[in-house]
Amino acid sequence: MLKQNMDLHAAGKRYSQSDGPVRRFNVKGKKLVNVVREDVVVRSAAEKLTHNSEKEDYIQELKQLATDLQFDPVIHLMQLNETEKELKDVPLDELVMNVCDGSDIDGVPGPSVAAYLESHNYQNVVGCDSLFINNTLTKNGMKELFRENLVSTPPGFALTKDMDLAKLIDQWGMTYPLFVKVSDSYGSVGLDDSSVCHDFEQVSTKCADLFKEFENLTVEEYIDGQEYSVLVSGNCRDENQNVIVYPPAERAFNKDLPRFKRFISYVRNWDETLLAHNYEAVEDSNDVAALQDLSRRAYAAVSGNAYGRVDVRKRDVSGKFYVLEVNASCGLGKGSSSEFILKLAGQTTQDFFQILLSSALKPPAETPSMQGSLGNLTMEPDSGVSLEHEEKDKVTALPPVLPAEVEQKIAKLIRNPSLALVPNPVVHVICAAVLTDAEACIPDPEGKLALSYGKDVEYVSELESIFRGLSYDPIVHVYNVDDVQDTLTKLSKEEDLIFNACLGNDGLAVAKLIEEIGFTHTVGLNARFFTESHDRQLMREGLSKSRLSVAAAVRAHRGQDLQALHSELIKEGIDVPVYVKPRIRGKQQTAHSLGQKVTTDEELKAVIATLPESEDWLIEDFVEGAQYMVLIAGDARDPCADLIVFPPVRVERSALSNAGKNSNGILGVVRKLSMISLGNKTKHNAQSATSTSVTGSTSALADSFSSMKQPDDLILQMDLQDLARRAFVAVHGSCYGLVTIVDREDGAGLTVIGVEGDIRFGDEKSGKILNLAGQNTEALFSWLLKRPVKA
Repeated sequence: MLKQNMDLHAAGKRYSQSDGPVRRFNVKGKKLVNVVREDVVVRSAAEKLTHNSEKEDYIQELKQLATDLQFDPVIHLMQLNETEKELKDVPLDELVMNVCDGSDIDGVPGPSVAAYLESHNYQNVVGCDSLFINNTLTKNGMKELFRENLVSTPPGFALTKDMDLAKLIDQWGMTYPLFVKVSDSYGSVGLDDSSVCHDFEQVSTKCADLFKEFENLTVEEYIDGQEYSVLVSGNCRDENQNVIVYPPAERAFNKDLPRFKRFISYVRNWDETLLAHNYEAVEDSNDVAALQDLSRRAYAAVSGNAYGRVDVRKRDVSGKFYVLEVNASCGLGKGSSSEFILKLAGQTTQDFFQILLSSALKPPAETPSMQGSLGNLTMEPDSGVSLEHEEKDKVTALPPVLPAEVEQKIAKLIRNPSLALVPNPVVHVICAAVLTDAEACIPDPEGKLALSYGKDVEYVSELESIFRGLSYDPIVHVYNVDDVQDTLTKLSKEEDLIFNACLGNDGLAVAKLIEEIGFTHTVGLNARFFTESHDRQLMREGLSKSRLSVAAAVRAHRGQDLQALHSELIKEGIDVPVYVKPRIRGKQQTAHSLGQKVTTDEELKAVIATLPESEDWLIEDFVEGAQYMVLIAGDARDPCADLIVFPPVRVERSALSNAGKNSNGILGVVRKLSMISLGNKTKHNAQSATSTSVTGSTSALADSFSSMKQPDDLILQMDLQDLARRAFVAVHGSCYGLVTIVDREDGAGLTVIGVEGDIRFGDEKSGKILNLAGQNTEALFSWLLKRPVKA
């Protein structure tokens, strides 16, 4: 009967429930496992040991699990090339659980069993299918899929005996230490303490040793840092199925292990007496979210279905996560990493299998049944072929496949808040990350970040946390470490959202690349704003063209004729005190790069004589008066775009000078008029910021900035906001910027000192300005992400 109905479907016909196959809950469960007999030839003794280790206990555990779930288990011990002989009498509607985890290449069945079940149309299969298994058979193949799908993975290449190892290392720009492993093996086979190589000789020796037994190797950069495991289940190719990402677990290595032995070698993996590692919960909520997001993408990149484990490492020096591999048909049950992960989610292995079975035990896809909380099955399109007695062929709902109480339990399990279920919109964040702690005993394996205008690791994590809090999935690309140009060229110009968080020359280079490609949706400074905010002379010219008041200045350089310089200063009406600062804003915001105040002619001569060679400097009239800062967000290039002009803050020179000012009254009305609403958190945050300002509980806040007095300063505040907006437009501002203005004490009015585009949010400037305005960084980013602009 079943064969007949399958033929009807092949002919494009539907069939009624009465003619369709019957699903049963209490059925025989066929368990397919592979145990390597002593007389079977396999590729290596280590792989045979890996397959057979505690396999009898595992089989008994599976049998007990099936029995507890009201199944009658039948175990099939599979051998390579004997699949048909073993399974030919198993009915097609039986529930089959495939846990064969060999590679076929090694002499142990794996993908061949899955392929057999698919080719013979077994209806109820629990286990990874052949596509998923084949995609994860080799580490080299996985790396290609990861790179194609923008999943961060350690830089590395495939190696065979006939390849030029030294040339490949050079071409890939590899940085030591490197890690050498077998591409198509498992269970840490081939890994030992010599796998981490610190020079070419060690790499060459390790490769030669492995080539004695294996044909395909992987050479990659060693990721020095913490290691994690993440369990994922579900079919990523079925939009009607939940892909569940469980809480990550850290594989915490014994601290007595030397630094470069903190990885799972073969001995440390299988000799439990060594106590090499245990599993711990990941406490940092931002790391939890990052690991779940990355693991879901890695699972999708290799077309995951059923279940698998994603192994990830975090590089200490940059804080970035890298996927090592995805393990299809990973170990389950007692003592496994999966058991610990399930405990983190408050679940058991039995709970895990109930969720898997709920997707395997389903009505045939040809019926339109929507029964069960996890059914979501769609009937195939009608071919238009009429059936005899079609008026009698009324499709009715199938009875529930699982008992109602089981379905309810599964639905409850999936609602577990520790699980990640729904993919978030992706934002590609480009960041230059470098540890800023000069005394940190962590090397820079890339060897090229020390001179970069980079942000510290904590800030990268901060950005990720902000985006995740806004329900985005941030993919971080570390400039000067990752191949950002290659990555961006592979993205969709029309669909992908890009956030350029780089500063300085790095930010300018990335902005130019983004504009060259022509992305439709970008957030960040445009290349022209980068240039004009870095070049103080260009900035001054732009401000002057817009008829904005700027301090008079002349250009100077080392070795300049002092008499000619003095004449030029007189011509511009500039007299000491003056401010001497570099024309180009420096990479590092040091006191030297920011400039210095000079109060006498003799001091000015001495400064000119010691200026760095081949650099232009500006001698600027020192403007005395009250100094203000205004934060602006938006795209000044678009005359129709909204610009947020935040309330100005006064830069305080004395501690707590304005700590007790009242921040209520008319300023609240002005804020509503001058700012676009930034979301539901505004009211709460405004109350919080006001409280901090009034009480002075955060002394640093009062020391640096204070809200303006009101209502006395209302007119001045409005003038400052209008002037700041004009200055931002004059230098082609985009995304956000800080405008510094001085209210001159000589009565000459408001003078623009500068517009700064390189802003790190959360620092002593921007973060406090936002707080005083009753806002936070999340609110500002939420507004920016909803209004991306064309590059």
